[in-house]
Amino acid sequence: MTSPGFRVVTGGLGFPEGPSHLGDGAVAVVEMQGQVVTRVAADGGKTVLARLGGGPNGSALGADGAIYVADNGGLSATRSGGYWHAPEPVDGRVQKVLDGQVTVVATGLPGPPPHRPNDLCFGPDGRLYVTDSHNWEDLRGLKPGRICAISPDRTITQVAEVPAMPNGIAFGPDGRLYVAQSMTRKILVFDWSAGTGLGDPRVFAKLPAGSPDGMCFDAGGDLYVCGSVGHVIFVYDAVGALKRTIEVPTGAQPTNCCIGDGQLYVTFSMTGELVAYDLQVTALPLHEGVIT
Repeated sequence: MTSPGFRVVTGGLGFPEGPSHLGDGAVAVVEMQGQVVTRVAADGGKTVLARLGGGPNGSALGADGAIYVADNGGLSATRSGGYWHAPEPVDGRVQKVLDGQVTVVATGLPGPPPHRPNDLCFGPDGRLYVTDSHNWEDLRGLKPGRICAISPDRTITQVAEVPAMPNGIAFGPDGRLYVAQSMTRKILVFDWSAGTGLGDPRVFAKLPAGSPDGMCFDAGGDLYVCGSVGHVIFVYDAVGALKRTIEVPTGAQPTNCCIGDGQLYVTFSMTGELVAYDLQVTALPLHEGVIT
């Protein structure tokens, strides 16, 4: 168990999630309860890039410099253990933020409502892969979620059904798709090919504690998984063996992460902070994509 020191890049965020590294020490985060996407500069300065409404849950940087957002429609956890509901909820959607303008990339996602887009990433085929956690506000009656793929022409396809709350999503350097299954503490892996798409899921790893949320790969193939309610970050090697455990302060709730400038950036959602661990890691190059 290791607990390397971290620095608080900035605080005062409204349940931050979904960081995306922008370069030059800047990181974009979505604020679920603030309903905005915010640029955090290297010195901690904050600039609201756009107001989104709903409940922005995750982000991905596109090749066009746009920030693509998974917006769950207006739902967030709270310190008290209940839920925050947006004053003006919307059906879950995927949005695009470019030059301060917000456009809707996809709404009316496949499957019955509610749609709760949670996280997203671009795939090798240029499509945007999105987890839809479905009705996670009703854990006792939780129904299977979905993985959807959005083509550059905005065609939406359901590519998998995943029970027990699909959450974080990332393509690995091996070309496979990795998905956090929060309620089972498992990371699932899907084979992927351009011809056949996704194969059947297999278990890549099971967290010893906490609930897997957002995650990211470094250039060496190690997978960093935010353990969310377990207040911990786990690091797995390419075959799913646990390499390292990084403790975080109790109550912080690390929900998602990204890598850039030799730093591991993590959103501490419950304390409203973006923090950085100096691990001297290098980010895996992201797949590029643009949704027009």
